[in-house]
Amino acid sequence: MNRAEPLVELIFDRLAADRVPDDTAEVVLAALSGEADLDAALAGEPTTLEPRRTAADEPRGRIWLSSVTVAGFRGVGPERTLTIEPGPGLTVVVGRNGSGKSSFAEAVELALTGDSARWADRNSVWRTGWRNLHAGDPCRIAVELRVDGEATPTRVVRSWPTTAELGEAEIKATSAHGSHNDLAELGLARPMELYRPFLTAAELGRLTAGTQSQLFDAISAILGLEAITDADRRLMAAARPVDTAIKEVRAQRAALAAALAEVPDDRARRAAALLVTRPDLAALAAILDEPDEATADEAVLLCRRLATMQLPDAAEVTRLAGQLREAAAQARRHDGGRSRASLRSAELLRLAIEHHDDVGDGPCPVCPTGHLDGGWRASAAASLTELRDRTLAAQAAAARLTALLKQAHYLIDDLDVPETTADGVPVDGLHAATAALRLAPGGPEDLADHLTARYPAVLTAARAAQTYAKTVLRERDTGWQAAAGELRAWIAAAGLLPERERALARVRAARAWLRATGAQLRNQRVAPFAEHSQRIWAQLRQESNVELGAMTLQGTNTRRRVVIPVRVDGADNGTALGVMSQGEMHALGLATFLPRGCAPESPFRFIVVDDPVQSMDPAKVDGLARVLAELAEQRQVVVFTHDTRLPDALGRLDLGSSRIIEVTRAERSVLTLRRAPTR
Repeated sequence: MNRAEPLVELIFDRLAADRVPDDTAEVVLAALSGEADLDAALAGEPTTLEPRRTAADEPRGRIWLSSVTVAGFRGVGPERTLTIEPGPGLTVVVGRNGSGKSSFAEAVELALTGDSARWADRNSVWRTGWRNLHAGDPCRIAVELRVDGEATPTRVVRSWPTTAELGEAEIKATSAHGSHNDLAELGLARPMELYRPFLTAAELGRLTAGTQSQLFDAISAILGLEAITDADRRLMAAARPVDTAIKEVRAQRAALAAALAEVPDDRARRAAALLVTRPDLAALAAILDEPDEATADEAVLLCRRLATMQLPDAAEVTRLAGQLREAAAQARRHDGGRSRASLRSAELLRLAIEHHDDVGDGPCPVCPTGHLDGGWRASAAASLTELRDRTLAAQAAAARLTALLKQAHYLIDDLDVPETTADGVPVDGLHAATAALRLAPGGPEDLADHLTARYPAVLTAARAAQTYAKTVLRERDTGWQAAAGELRAWIAAAGLLPERERALARVRAARAWLRATGAQLRNQRVAPFAEHSQRIWAQLRQESNVELGAMTLQGTNTRRRVVIPVRVDGADNGTALGVMSQGEMHALGLATFLPRGCAPESPFRFIVVDDPVQSMDPAKVDGLARVLAELAEQRQVVVFTHDTRLPDALGRLDLGSSRIIEVTRAERSVLTLRRAPTR
């Protein structure tokens, strides 16, 4: 299988080869594309189906380590630079414990990742000693990288002001493309996470003694299948609420049937019987639509009518009575203006003014003694205007009084009071009070007094009857109304079950296919790493009687694990970790994780190994020398060790040229780096 083949194209081919149904294939591809597409596919809506390219798939130039500069950090006081020839080859940095050599290894890792695996299990006191005691200011670390095809080196610098803590470093990064704030902008953060080109003894111990899921994740991350893992998580997340909703509806069905069976109502009993078998939703809805009146007697119907009765409140009626009295008084004040004499006078004045306008000044045509002149005309016009205003005001007052009288009679005649009776329902007082109210007098003032006197009795009787009716209904309530509400909600949810079950089946089918395919791809892609691990182990094991088989990744979620078959003296032991010595465990860690740092897809062509010789017997040291020399044919391998057996083995076994750099430490953390003669 071609590791460089785009994952999505590979999935397309597998779907076609396996003849996966279209509706399942669509969900698989939508899950690979993202949450939005998955939601759309399950809802039957159009999808974009554009799976995102991962950072690990981006093409990159090969990256080599050129130098590490350290000042005021850990065991290094005054600034020192470890220069490494960029390109394939083996560099061994040798120095006794406490010489400061590992400070360079820590510096590379810290500069490029922001942390160091050596510190993971250390206490806070140990971590606070990161600044050199003798020359802690200035404190800086700088790493220079060379990228194939780029003349300008990439530099990453972390520096700390005098009072800064470890996590408060100032970061500067430059490359052929300009300045950057961090490795994420350089595009190296994700590859550094996947192919972390650093191995320490402490890290190897944790990896081999860690949990199975940690081992699984460390190896699985480099296989380029994280898109399948993400898709599986999306499918699991999409299935969970649908599955929960389906289970809830099914569980509610039994509980609802039991509750309805306890309700003393024929509709409830029939609904409960339907729920026990495979429910007919249409039949259940028909039961809900049956009118309440079908099972109610006259008394219940009257009580329901009384319970919903609505009457004007006392304040509204009192306000109407007051308006009637005011309108009646205003109409009386304008009574003179409505008399015929006033109307005739106004008409005579109008005609006289017209006569004067026609013939001018002269004697009055009606009475010979009067004289019509300009003074008369002005006085007559004023009187005419006054008579007209009084007439209009009288008409308005009469109209308002008439409207209020109609409103009062409408209130009396249209009271929302049921006229029926039923045995046991106390409505006689309400009927009597209503009848007395409707014997209304004709005069407005009398009507107002009548409303004020009679309506409170109607309201009191109505409230008493309504209280009685509500009490009867409450006592009579069989629980059907509450149960009907629950049943109606359940029918709505149950109506969605077929759609939800289809969606869940699609998700489960897609997830089953994707998990099976992912497992196949995972072990196909891990095979080269497993083979590399076996080759490394074959060289490291030397006289060990432990033989390792091909590593595989198995399981998912909380059951994911790394399986390494092992045979001891030819007998199958089932598991490696239970039969190995400390040195063999250390060698196993190297065999397992050196291939990770040397993955072909990794842009990092260098690997930094700190203190790999721990607990190894001489034969395994020879094997380690062979492994490192073989890796150095294609990779830039930088090893830090206090054990001189490794450089001795390299020379003794004539494994090709290697650079040996000796580190010594003088007082006040002054380091000397010297290249030793080729062995």
